[in-house]
Amino acid sequence: MAAAGAALWSRVRSVVMLDRRETRLFLASVTADSFGTGIFTATSVLYFTQIRGFDIAAVGLAISLGSLCAFVVGPRIGALADRWNPKRLLITLFIVRALGYGLYLQAKSYWVFVAIACVVTTADRASPAINQSLIGLIFDGKDRATLLGTVFSARNGAVVLGSLAATVPVVTGEPSMYLVGIGINACSFLGSALIIARLPVPDRPPQVADRAASKPAAPLRNGRYLLITVVNGVALTHNRILSLVLPLWIIQATSSPRWSLTALLALNGALAMASQIFVNRRFADFSSALHSSAWGGVAIAVACVAYAAAGDVSAAWMSFAVLLVAMLAHTAGECLFIASTPLSFELAERPALSRYLSFYNLGRVGQDLVGPVLVVAPLLRHGTPLWLLIAVIVLAAGVTPWLVMRHDPLATEAVR
Repeated sequence: MAAAGAALWSRVRSVVMLDRRETRLFLASVTADSFGTGIFTATSVLYFTQIRGFDIAAVGLAISLGSLCAFVVGPRIGALADRWNPKRLLITLFIVRALGYGLYLQAKSYWVFVAIACVVTTADRASPAINQSLIGLIFDGKDRATLLGTVFSARNGAVVLGSLAATVPVVTGEPSMYLVGIGINACSFLGSALIIARLPVPDRPPQVADRAASKPAAPLRNGRYLLITVVNGVALTHNRILSLVLPLWIIQATSSPRWSLTALLALNGALAMASQIFVNRRFADFSSALHSSAWGGVAIAVACVAYAAAGDVSAAWMSFAVLLVAMLAHTAGECLFIASTPLSFELAERPALSRYLSFYNLGRVGQDLVGPVLVVAPLLRHGTPLWLLIAVIVLAAGVTPWLVMRHDPLATEAVR
């Protein structure tokens, strides 16, 4: 039994590349970053409303303004990474986030809070793209896809642990415990910065350095890249459904037991963590990433139809069974859309990789801005018709890249 366990662990280490120092450093950095984020996410609204006394609408406005700043400034940060160095810029962003979250402790004035929120949110939203750019400098092909999947799983696990740690301030309601949580979050970014500082980054390949002298085309003028960026923004509707719509939908519109909400969300997190690495490895090249996007659209569309159907079922156990099918499809779609990330690398102009990835990340920032307005309230108000409309939109978005680019030279080369 021990020998079998050792063999299995050796196989897992090989698959996820834990023997490589770069992999271990990336995972340690992501784990530290996400643990602090999990604490802050679970406690921030309570802290700002109950401890600082800000109105909930005012807090929402500050978050929206921060997302707007991130939308405007994000691509410029990506361009700076290409001219400077993605490793140095990522370390700088970690330090900015550490200082920003630390300053939240002193944000007694509302407008000071808004200013800090704009800086912190911009740094938060810019960091993933710069982190991916750094991964792209070190890894390629299936290794890159494997590490991206591993990073996703590690991030999810650390956020869950951080959320559990946040139980202490939430349950006790002690202001000092909230301050400790925010302090831990700030320190987590300093830890991540120290870890990334140890990361060995190779010089750019000579052909990339030569092409860097010529000005690459802007992502906005690259039709294929603009397409996948829009698709990414639409696909991320599944995040808004999971975090904002589903809790209210299950409680208000279905007969499923209330405990089913936490059970389904736990199932989603566990399945996504367990399967993302292997899904990413399966769809590692350009051609298979196109298929991953298409199948992701199909899966999320199926989930939306099942969510709608759960609202029309009167028996509690039957409603839960339909929601279970919906969550399985939802998790599959989530993993498949994440596995289509190679498109954002392969279609980018290599000398401007950070700029292109930052542009691609605008889909996520756009969802932060308009997703709650376009999805949450209308879905709860109109129910089944809007579920079906979202199913059609996400399906069309997921399939479109495959329809447009399945004969692209990159796809042909990947197959060859």
